[in-house]
Amino acid sequence: MAKQILTQLSTHTVHLGMGNDQFEVMVNNLSDRFATFALELSASGLARQTTPDWYRLTPDISAKIPAGDQVNFVVSILETPPIPGGFTGKMNLNVNVTCLELGEEDRQLVNLVVAGSGVLPSSLSVPKTEFQAVPGDLIEIPLQLFNPNRNTAHTRVTLKGLPKAWLTDGHERRLQVAPQGSAHGVFICQLPSTSEAKPYPFSIEVNQAEAPIVRQKGILTVLPTGWVEFVYELEQSEDSEPPLEKRVNAASNRYALVLNNKSNVHQSVAITLNRVDIPWHQKIWAMLRRRPPIPASTTSHLLQLTPAQVDLKVDDLAQMSLTLSPKSPWWGWQRRQQFQLRPQLHQTEIRPSTQTVELVANPKVPFWLQCLGFLSLSIMAIMAVYWPNGHRGSVNSVQFDGQANAVISGADDHTLYRWQVSPRLQDVAKLTDTNKSVRVVRYRPRNNDLLAAGLENGEIQLWDFLSQKSPKTLVFHKDDRVFDLQFSYDSQSLFSAHGSGLVLRWAMDDLSHLGQGTVPEQEHHFDFAIQAIAPIDYTNQQHDQQSHWLAVGGRFNHLVLWNLETDQQHFLKYPAGEPNHYISSLDTAGATSTRLAVADNQGRITLWDLDKCLHRVTACKVSDQWMDGHKGKPINTVALSKNACYLASGGDDGRVMLWFLNTAGQVMEQKKIAHFSKPVNSVDILQQDKTLLVVSGSDNHRVKLHRTQANNKICP
Repeated sequence: MAKQILTQLSTHTVHLGMGNDQFEVMVNNLSDRFATFALELSASGLARQTTPDWYRLTPDISAKIPAGDQVNFVVSILETPPIPGGFTGKMNLNVNVTCLELGEEDRQLVNLVVAGSGVLPSSLSVPKTEFQAVPGDLIEIPLQLFNPNRNTAHTRVTLKGLPKAWLTDGHERRLQVAPQGSAHGVFICQLPSTSEAKPYPFSIEVNQAEAPIVRQKGILTVLPTGWVEFVYELEQSEDSEPPLEKRVNAASNRYALVLNNKSNVHQSVAITLNRVDIPWHQKIWAMLRRRPPIPASTTSHLLQLTPAQVDLKVDDLAQMSLTLSPKSPWWGWQRRQQFQLRPQLHQTEIRPSTQTVELVANPKVPFWLQCLGFLSLSIMAIMAVYWPNGHRGSVNSVQFDGQANAVISGADDHTLYRWQVSPRLQDVAKLTDTNKSVRVVRYRPRNNDLLAAGLENGEIQLWDFLSQKSPKTLVFHKDDRVFDLQFSYDSQSLFSAHGSGLVLRWAMDDLSHLGQGTVPEQEHHFDFAIQAIAPIDYTNQQHDQQSHWLAVGGRFNHLVLWNLETDQQHFLKYPAGEPNHYISSLDTAGATSTRLAVADNQGRITLWDLDKCLHRVTACKVSDQWMDGHKGKPINTVALSKNACYLASGGDDGRVMLWFLNTAGQVMEQKKIAHFSKPVNSVDILQQDKTLLVVSGSDNHRVKLHRTQANNKICP
């Protein structure tokens, strides 16, 4: 039978790596019909591959060509054929041409010349590339080498990127690896007690004679630990005036504020100052109205703080100067005006969290009028027994129970209170003195029989109202401040957000086994400080699939959707922020809704409808956004009603606002519910028939209940 395929080569010798790594194959169709030709390279000792990556064909396969026609293939040799143990020298390559239509194949030989040593690099395997530790921990970084060559490999393994002083056994290892064998090694890292909290990238390099360098990257994250010590002292004047006279006549007091960084975090510290003493006239007015008194406002001419912010390095000591000028009272004897100093930190604890300084001021009223002041104080003492109970510090968190029968609140005065809603808001129980500021409180949605409280020292207290036992405590990283807590809608999980960027998922299905030794069911570390979280349950109606998400917001205006099943995170498009810009609050409208409300400290409120975009997150769009709700001041809290028809918000301007929404998630109307002299830190909203209940907590130590009509006709 006559030959139907004729194969010709442009050259019979190819030198790899010499700039002549290509040759051409001409295939002639000697048959009397159309035919398709395929080309493949093979060699002795070379395993057959489905898609070989050491050479490339152009084209991959020919089109059907008529009888007597020719097709040209260009063969590019990309690298040395993968012969086990390596290869150098001269080898024969088979050029195989096949045709299914003709049922025939043809073969030609090409000589491939490979220069070099032929030594293959050892394979490096590092089982774990991400490490987390605190100062003082001992870390082992294991590795394994595999030698694919026919001779023993003499290797030098080097760990680069970490300080050499941390590596107790040195930063180099010399390993001999048998042919086709493996060897193990380990680097021992001892973190110093002063190591700074931040990520430390490193790499492991394998050097072998006549072989390329092999690298494997990793990262060691040093977690925050320790605290910042905050003290102050009164600077003494150098004049010779007697102490008593100097105290009476002094125009101002100057304090030295000392911040001693006993943590491993390099951070900037600013100090806020608020007046906490209560003028007599406000005390009388508060008693008459049977409400907690409001501290006096701080005026700008009273104080001068320099510098406004200090950069505090690890083990560093920084000092600020505070000058207080007296504002003389009208009544009584010498008065002491009290000012509370609060350092602003996010990653470490302040000890103590606040300091109170006093300023002595002489009265403006003559002595004969002081009797009137004394009488007023006597009346106040008699009426003090009628003061309502409540918080004595800034209220940080409030929430209704599911039936709006009660409200829970937590504050800086280390206390938790329960309040009855009907017929008027009244405290019914003081749960505990936690000895730490309460950052956030949350009811468990199912039965409202469990309360979770997040503290500034990183602890989470769980109160079981049915058992009436002492609370159980969950701790993962001590001193990692809790900024937010959220229960899942099925009440099986509790999510906690921390200042270090850590989000933890705690199992709540068996309360009897919970305690300080409990470890979280799931954890994820974000690369920014977290301020707020919100759970989202999404059901894909087309595929009848349900997925569980967690919205996460925090520093630099980062807004992330975290898929709890796949552990993937997707950033939502949000205006970029500076280091002092935060997303301050998140809320969703219930288990059946994907309406998300977002607030930040730049005065912006944003509404998202995620129902149509969670299966393709990049398409998520804003349904409404506005910045004029709180006069451009920071917004600290937002809360959506369960039907997503109403939104409540509170901010640094002291106002509580109510926003009427349509079914598309757009604002149709606004209403001011209340206005306080201090910032509002937390709000919650609940609808009862035709009545809206809004509860708020603020820096004036008050928990306030507001009632208004639910008359949103567009969104019933």
